Amino acid sequence: MNPLVAAVTNPDPVQYGWWLVSRAAGVTALLFVTASTVLGLVMASGIIKRRGLKAKLMPAHEYIALFSVIAIVVHGLSLLGDKWLHPGIAGIAIPFSISYRPVWVAIGIIAGYATFLLALSFYARSLIGVKRWRMMHRFIVVVWVMGVVHALGAGTDGSTLWLRVLVMASVAPAMFLTLYRWLPEGQRNKDITAPDTHGGTVVIHPHESHEDAERRRRQAKRHESRKRTPLPSTPVAREKITIPAPPKTTEHSK
Repeated sequence: MNPLVAAVTNPDPVQYGWWLVSRAAGVTALLFVTASTVLGLVMASGIIKRRGLKAKLMPAHEYIALFSVIAIVVHGLSLLGDKWLHPGIAGIAIPFSISYRPVWVAIGIIAGYATFLLALSFYARSLIGVKRWRMMHRFIVVVWVMGVVHALGAGTDGSTLWLRVLVMASVAPAMFLTLYRWLPEGQRNKDITAPDTHGGTVVIHPHESHEDAERRRRQAKRHESRKRTPLPSTPVAREKITIPAPPKTTEHSK
């Protein structure tokens, strides 16, 4: 019997406990991989401008990647106790060796190995070089996409609304940051013009801080108010200047 059907028809969780553990660990692993991917894209895209913030976020990025590895290990090993699936060591370790949805499971196994490699590469940066290490981590987006495909295709919760909403909520920021990172360096700081609520347009500065944005709005507001202030309508009084006439000449003066 399918574990999802068993969970509905059999109220005793002991009968499908290993499946529940694997299910929870799989969703947790997907969340950790998503968080690691988004955080890595944020640091690599150049959005962060505050000095020293990337160095502070790097340990969090590293630990989240390690937590995702632990969750993946629990996700795979807990399936060994499932009475319905019976995958065996080969089923959870070798792609295409299991009869249950072999393609989707194989994608998950490959994504798991890639996650191990990328997570452990944090400790080998000095050996492989920073340039190669950064090149390797460009594939984290591909690994994350494979994890999403595995969750939707192989997971028994793949057709449920809550998992699809969860996946879609994580897809939006990851895809935005990916496309932003692919932009040329000169286009990243380019201002964006968007319509406002009053029918006009507003200019968006991608890397502008909140304080700078407020200062720019106040300056624009003052400039606009000066343009709308009417000029004084009263004419300026002109001073009448009288030029004296030249003195008349007489014969006596000649």
